[in-house]
Amino acid sequence: MIDYIFDLLYDITIKLKSLSIKYEDMKISHKVTKLIIVLTMMKFLVIFPPYFISGSDTLYLLTSKWDSTLFETIAKYGYIKPYLFAFPPIYPFLIHLVHFIFGSYYISALIVTNIFGYLFPIIVYKVFGYKTALLLELFPVYIIYSTLPYSDVIYLTAVGLVFYFLKKGKILPASIAMGFAITNFYSIAFTLPSFAVKLKQLFLKFIIIPLVSGFVILIWYYLSTGNPFYYFELERNIWGVKFVTPLAQVNWIMNGWFTTQHWTILSFELKPIDWLIRNLSFEIFFIILTIMLLRLKDKDKLFYLIYSLSVMIPLFFIIGTPAISIPRLLLAAFPSFHSLKIDRTWLLIYVITSATLTPLFTFWQIYAFFS
Repeated sequence: MIDYIFDLLYDITIKLKSLSIKYEDMKISHKVTKLIIVLTMMKFLVIFPPYFISGSDTLYLLTSKWDSTLFETIAKYGYIKPYLFAFPPIYPFLIHLVHFIFGSYYISALIVTNIFGYLFPIIVYKVFGYKTALLLELFPVYIIYSTLPYSDVIYLTAVGLVFYFLKKGKILPASIAMGFAITNFYSIAFTLPSFAVKLKQLFLKFIIIPLVSGFVILIWYYLSTGNPFYYFELERNIWGVKFVTPLAQVNWIMNGWFTTQHWTILSFELKPIDWLIRNLSFEIFFIILTIMLLRLKDKDKLFYLIYSLSVMIPLFFIIGTPAISIPRLLLAAFPSFHSLKIDRTWLLIYVITSATLTPLFTFWQIYAFFS
């Protein structure tokens, strides 16, 4: 009789555990669905405002500006101009593959970006939780560059996977993901030392594939151009990239060749001070978020802090187009969003601010290269 009762209790426990797992799966699925719906709704703020101005030409307008058209050119014709070698080949290759299905390079570029644009917040949710993923995908810069044909969401997704695999204690998959991230965005290599904080003795195992990726990149440049360091020459000679002091960066923004051009957003003319204020606003925002990481009870808070700083600090010491792209480049410091704990009132304010700024930044990107 006693054995029967124990068996019955055991069966009930197993069934309750099974129901609990199913309930957790349902909660995860529900939150992922909400993330997808929210991001989709915010993407309309990128598409609809330009539509009221450009009408049927909107889609082409959104997919054929600045770096977007350069990626699409590589996808269609290859590296037909030397300056195109400033752009890694993975994203153009994916565009080229997808175009066989849809028959259009700019539509294919849009599809590739948006697929990864949806994947990244889901990975962030798995690592940092729902609210962090929600705040990240509501960030206006993320909304824009997860919608328009830019390659950033590819390397961000890869770095997100690095954090995911490290959380699971899987060093080899994390190393592979980091190697893939570097092949899509070379500058993310600046963050490699920060992973030693998390991995300690295992760091040497983690860094092998990223180093191999760097070596492969150099070989590709050598075979393609005859110069393994051709990328750095392009960055210096075409895009004006140099390492300088922060004060020199401020001086360049106020007086340099980029910001002193006649940039206008519809009928509003941009002045150099507008670019400087924009940069400082984003930098201050991310610095505050990063410092706030220290308030967390998360055991990895120091790792998140040092990683995020390793993204931000190099951006203070550079001129050229990267100094203009700072709002977009700061997205790599996405763990900083984990520190932002807000209630419903502040979440509403955050959403309203995002809904206001997203169309503005979209127009800035279309007409004057926002980032």
